[in-house]
Amino acid sequence: MALLEEKINVTIEELEENLGEKKLPEFIRRSEEGFISKIDRIVDIMNEDRGRKAIFVAGPTSSGKTTFTMRLSQGLAKSGRSAAFISLDDYYYLNDLTFDREGRPDFETIDAIDVERAHKDIHDIIEGKTVIPPFFDFQDRVQKERDASEAITLPDDGVLVVEGLHGLNKRISGDFDNEILKVFIMPYGNVFSDRKLMDSQEIRLLRRIVRDKRHRAAHAICTIDYWPMIANSEDKYYTDYLSAADYHVNSFLPYESLIIAPLALADIREAYAQVEKGVLPPNIFMDKSESGKDFADLSAALAWADKLVRHLKKIPSVDPSRVPAESILNEFISM
Repeated sequence: MALLEEKINVTIEELEENLGEKKLPEFIRRSEEGFISKIDRIVDIMNEDRGRKAIFVAGPTSSGKTTFTMRLSQGLAKSGRSAAFISLDDYYYLNDLTFDREGRPDFETIDAIDVERAHKDIHDIIEGKTVIPPFFDFQDRVQKERDASEAITLPDDGVLVVEGLHGLNKRISGDFDNEILKVFIMPYGNVFSDRKLMDSQEIRLLRRIVRDKRHRAAHAICTIDYWPMIANSEDKYYTDYLSAADYHVNSFLPYESLIIAPLALADIREAYAQVEKGVLPPNIFMDKSESGKDFADLSAALAWADKLVRHLKKIPSVDPSRVPAESILNEFISM
């Protein structure tokens, strides 16, 4: 059973103290190196036990699973073990959705994944067979087929890296217990001023707001309006997946609030401007809802957005160009 790594607490005073032209690069470097060391630890474990054929990575939304697994694959390759990568997001299958009381579709349930195909593909890859996995188009919100040129064949000493919210669900990983390493990734930290401004969940919410705006054509109020479904669904899996993991990786970077918070604040204000003009687009996460509503609970989303704005205004801003090219933050901020 994995234990949560030590929580990272950051204050506004600490952030402000590290804004100097000499201090900021060092602050960023230390933060990034702390995260890289966790990847290096996993690589070392895999190299010490060559019998392990796969790493299964799970974690709640906006934990940085995709970048972590890609960096992990690169680290394995540098150490001499070829690595292939599969995201369970590409196995989304949204034909039989369930809904909460407000009409939000549950995209977070494992039943929104084509589990049978995912399990078969993973099993075949580990067995050395060639597999062409699907991919999920988040703009069109449909599963599509890849070209044959994107087929995966794992060499004898290769490692398959599987990531997704349900990467440690027994329906996905259960048959491979003796051959895999299980990792649970999640940012685990707080940001304080005179009182707590953000906890681990709100850190992920801000990451998700920024990412959804840039990658999923969803304005900030869409994400905030849909978040209760995400939180409620994750509560069902969190303890089980952490308990099943061998290791927890804390993906919170001490400097990240300087980057993510101002971007999220700008995204929320942009949505507010649309509200004031009466041109706010409907919540795209509700487009498959049977309720017929544009939003699950717009008034509650706007109230939560108000609270976020009050908190985010207290956080200093740093230009996103200061983020290193290999940083996990680029999973959220890049266009």
